[in-house]
Amino acid sequence: MEMLKDNKTKAFDTRQFGICAIIIGVTLISFPSNSLTYLIVRFIQALELLIFAVLFVPRVQQVIKVDKFNLYVHLWWLFYISNTILHATDVGITPVFTWLNVAIFVLLGTTYWQEDIRGGLKILAIIFSFLTYLNGILLIFFPDGLWEDPEWIGRGSPTRYLFGNQNQTGFVCLLAITLQCIYTFAYKKGGFNLFLLLAVSLAVALYHNSMTPTIGIVLITLYILFNRMFKRTGVWFVVFSVIYLGLFMLIVWYGSEIDGVKWATKFVEGTLNKDTTFSKRTIIWENAVKWIRREPLFGYGIQSVEWNDDHLEGSGAHNLWVMLLLNSGIVGCFSFIMIMIMAVRNALSVKSKATTTAVISLCILLVMSFFEAYNIVYIFLFLMIVYYSAKIPEQSSTV
Repeated sequence: MEMLKDNKTKAFDTRQFGICAIIIGVTLISFPSNSLTYLIVRFIQALELLIFAVLFVPRVQQVIKVDKFNLYVHLWWLFYISNTILHATDVGITPVFTWLNVAIFVLLGTTYWQEDIRGGLKILAIIFSFLTYLNGILLIFFPDGLWEDPEWIGRGSPTRYLFGNQNQTGFVCLLAITLQCIYTFAYKKGGFNLFLLLAVSLAVALYHNSMTPTIGIVLITLYILFNRMFKRTGVWFVVFSVIYLGLFMLIVWYGSEIDGVKWATKFVEGTLNKDTTFSKRTIIWENAVKWIRREPLFGYGIQSVEWNDDHLEGSGAHNLWVMLLLNSGIVGCFSFIMIMIMAVRNALSVKSKATTTAVISLCILLVMSFFEAYNIVYIFLFLMIVYYSAKIPEQSSTV
């Protein structure tokens, strides 16, 4: 009987691993735009629908009992997609499949992580670690990028690496480090992999000469070294939020006027070694603020690169909050903040180094999101990791 139970657990983990690998592979890896990859992506999207139907519809009772956090995630996405449809944007059905990926992660949390967060963390850490190392190896053989996107309309570089551009690569590295760090602090395993991830990620960020990922990786490294200082995580988070809001107003909302502030100009040019437009970002933000003020409540729905290029003078908003305000207005942005607070509150409801790590890593992600709008599927995955980290002490005590 015990052997049968072990085999069942093994099959359970294999199935979860396969589901995660499929979703992460199709949503993180950057594919060239041609007829073959189009067919591959459409096939995987059909496979995702099959996964959703075959694996989760029979568990409809569990889905109905979904907790408030996951329910609010779905309601937010319902608003996000409806708002896009009402504005008749030209992004097609892409937002629906984006929500489908988030929905599958939500159901993984409800079905698996609720009972075994350790297994979920281990699977995600393995997949993201593998992708981080694969990216590092590919950079050795293809230092100038894997391919050029001939259909690229934005004003940035058309050069594509494994995860798109260098900023998206830095986000994947941070996610890999976060997952392994939580797992290592919680279960005292994987220390060498954590060290190796930090080294490879920092080398990749420095190679790309990308300030945002470098800052993020340095910050999480400092946290790992000095994590004993973070005894009262809630206080740290409140202080961080106040400072963060102040910097958002100074740098993003009024960033175009930074030239008139001597100390700010000196800090940006001298300390950060950047021009005062942050590589044209303040111009993009200034244009975005003008459009946000015209439709402050609901925004304009999810928009294409072409729309961003015409209206913002850039391929995207290059800031998480500007993106949310543009796409969903104050209503969508405030709702997202409420979901984030729910995740943080749940994590801080227990005292654990693992939950502290999850919350601090989220803060680091928000710092990085000052200058880039990352893949929204994995923003929500990050929030789910924070939320379910509260299960670690509870499940560990019952083993």
